[in-house]
Amino acid sequence: MSDEEPVTRTRLPRPTSSPEGPEPRRNPILSGIGVVVVIAVVIISLLFAANRSEDGEGSDAKDTGSTSDTGPQASAGPPLSAAQVPERTESGVPVGYPQTAEGAQSAAANFVVAYGSDRMFQAKPRAAIIATITDPAVAEGLLVRADQVFRSQTATFGLQADGTAPKGLTFVCRTVPMGTKSIAYTATSATVEVWSVGVVGLAGTTSTKPVGEAWNTTTMRLSWVNGDWKLVEFSQKEGPTPVAGLQVPSGAEDIAKADREFGELRHAR
Repeated sequence: MSDEEPVTRTRLPRPTSSPEGPEPRRNPILSGIGVVVVIAVVIISLLFAANRSEDGEGSDAKDTGSTSDTGPQASAGPPLSAAQVPERTESGVPVGYPQTAEGAQSAAANFVVAYGSDRMFQAKPRAAIIATITDPAVAEGLLVRADQVFRSQTATFGLQADGTAPKGLTFVCRTVPMGTKSIAYTATSATVEVWSVGVVGLAGTTSTKPVGEAWNTTTMRLSWVNGDWKLVEFSQKEGPTPVAGLQVPSGAEDIAKADREFGELRHAR
């Protein structure tokens, strides 16, 4: 993005008389063109230098990545290319990730989105999500754990026994990843941290559980199973949490309307 600013010229007063005769009048149009040409040459030179610098940095990054993709130095990594983004979903969760560190990060980010959705508060969608994202060897145990957690939270958020919102209210529960970090990676296992923000609560004029935000970091351990990344174990801690209060909170109706009209992102990364 760039801004173009008008060129400003300052004309100094000419002496009324000169021993060498009157000063020839300059053509303002030609002067303006000269200034524009000089600026254009400078901009083109800068862009050319920047492009050469970026090409060099990209080559170095590529060479570095080919020698080592394990440990904390792998960091967040580049986003997936269009060819690597999963194109199919199961139970509303993107599946089919490349067997790379970036693929594991993408899987972890999407698993956090699925696990932090309102569907996890309902028994059947919850079972389907757990079956989709977890290693079959541990799926049963993780489902029991998820059942206990979300059933206990149903009353906390003022939901009905089946996990749905009371009449006249809208249950909002979404999670958005802010970034991912590779902690460890091999061809068959990966550990990824996902920093995310969630919004959860009941929107409506009679709500006693208004929609609020929560920041968390989730650590996910993944395994390469049957040609895809699957969840084996995870843990969660609060934060890092930024300072709130930069904006005036919207009304309950605006929040409920946004939840209805704005679809969730299909791919978190």
